[in-house]
Amino acid sequence: MLSTIRKLLDNWLVRAFFMVLIAVFIFWGVSSVITQHGSSEAVATVGGQSIQAEDINSSYQQQVTAYAQAHNGAEPSQGERRLYAGAALGQAIDRATMALDARHLGVVAPPEALRAQIFAMSVFDGPDGKFDKATFNQVLAQHNLTPAAFMADISRGLNASQIVQAITVGAVAPAPLVKQIYDYVGQERTIEYAQLPFAAATPPPPPATAVLRRYWRDHPGRFSTPALRKVQVVILSPALLAADQTVTKAELDAEYKDEASKFGRIASRSVEIITAEDAPSAAKLAALWNKGTSWAAMKQAANAASATAVTFNDAQPDQFPSGRLAKAVFAATPDQVSAPVTGALGTYVFKVTKANPGGTTPLAQVEPQVKAAVQLRKARHVVNASVTKLQDALAGNTSLDHLPGDLHLVAVEGTLDAEGMTAEGKPAPIPGPKALRAAIVKSAFDTAPGAQPRAITGPDDSYYAISVQKLIPPALKPYDKVATAVLSDWTGDQVKRQEEIAAASLISAVKSGKTFAQAANAAGQPITTSPPMTRAKPAAGVPAKLLPIIFTLKPGEPTMVETESEFVVGVVKSITEPKPGSNPAIVARIQTSLDNAMQTDILQTYATALRSRYHVKINAAKLHQISD
Repeated sequence: MLSTIRKLLDNWLVRAFFMVLIAVFIFWGVSSVITQHGSSEAVATVGGQSIQAEDINSSYQQQVTAYAQAHNGAEPSQGERRLYAGAALGQAIDRATMALDARHLGVVAPPEALRAQIFAMSVFDGPDGKFDKATFNQVLAQHNLTPAAFMADISRGLNASQIVQAITVGAVAPAPLVKQIYDYVGQERTIEYAQLPFAAATPPPPPATAVLRRYWRDHPGRFSTPALRKVQVVILSPALLAADQTVTKAELDAEYKDEASKFGRIASRSVEIITAEDAPSAAKLAALWNKGTSWAAMKQAANAASATAVTFNDAQPDQFPSGRLAKAVFAATPDQVSAPVTGALGTYVFKVTKANPGGTTPLAQVEPQVKAAVQLRKARHVVNASVTKLQDALAGNTSLDHLPGDLHLVAVEGTLDAEGMTAEGKPAPIPGPKALRAAIVKSAFDTAPGAQPRAITGPDDSYYAISVQKLIPPALKPYDKVATAVLSDWTGDQVKRQEEIAAASLISAVKSGKTFAQAANAAGQPITTSPPMTRAKPAAGVPAKLLPIIFTLKPGEPTMVETESEFVVGVVKSITEPKPGSNPAIVARIQTSLDNAMQTDILQTYATALRSRYHVKINAAKLHQISD
């Protein structure tokens, strides 16, 4: 809606405003705070003004739709829906408190600033590339907005930007802090290291059986059966009940209509674009292109003419650098070179290579998805209606065997280990999604034997209860059945010990005064010298476990790390501090990042203060109704 329009803003002030505020305030929403004093139906009140459910529903639904699009049409869980509703309400509260503070401070955007702001939106440009009132009214009508409401919203945003600029203008990170961080991230180190892989070591000959038997007894954790628990479980889960829910044709049609935004296809274009410095250059390139010149040759011609050539694949209107260019691209005939189009960055000529029309996917193509969504929602209602009865029954010390039969529970009983495997080494047959099964296994080993079952909240709006009936402790497996594994583990331990001694000898030699190269050569160990590297850009091939330690050592100081496959011994060969001013681009990025962090901290403190000043009150019950 309105956010689509604002994506086309070219005004530098608004862009800077967004960079600072995006983590704290969303001032640019369409919905506004409705002034209804003392309404019991309000989701929240801010300074005596009410925020109604419809004021936040649009933002909430956008987040739910985005989740569904990212998860193949699946609905978010109740917990996730409540988070989305809370976030939407938080945005509305921030807009309301800021508007009240602007009024309190007497901050008013001048009419000429409001006019300039609206005229800068290229989405309102007419055929001549200038603001067109008819286009303005048409675009607003398409988004169900009136000019008065739209301009009031823009005015509130401008008021907010003035306050934000005033309280953040002095938030600049001090130069010594910037330098300290620059020195930290820019320091280069070169290291030398030797790798002692276990696979390259010569294994010792097999020892006597008595040695292996002693090893077997001394390491029972390696050669014992896992600890097992015999459990009873009852599960109340929408995922297990959904398939049994009946869905009528009317319900399918209603769901499809209500969730139409999920099935919409936004029009897109794949296009080859050349941006020239001026119209005459663009016209010459267009003429050459119209002669059938290939795109590869056009890129060379554009480069020779100081123009740029780029390709956009399946781009939507808001992804183009100019609203005027986007209009022309979506009005163009595919495979034809366009006439020059003047924009803020130069003059464009282009050719659309693929046009994907927008539209809506027919119900017939998405019926299984729509039906599954209705079934899951119905199953959630069944769960919500049953969970209180389940909790009451368990609170009355009812055993899992004697729970009422109308609670829609799925029951399972068996023996499993902490990994969810049976004594036979197969996955325990626990029904439900993977996350639910994992939660049940964890709870089975967190529950004390004989403890009264209780209803536990699981993932995806599910509930379950567990009764641990028996503990089966680990038992040492007979030696004859694990003899091969015992020999393998004993040999691996001996090899690791050999390599550890060799690595420790290298470190000892370096500490006694030898260079790392001398110590490694004497031990017959090849060494590797890394190229210079920084904390942000480690050298390729350097073992990951070595990196954080290397940046804490002095030159020549050795260290040793163990990985799954080897020991690594390394030393710092040299340290090069960054020269002041050697990389102004990195300094500028650090300065900007620190400035933004300080400004964000200030705005977060300001937002908290506003909520206290204007006595924000939230009606949790009404908020939960939005997401339930």
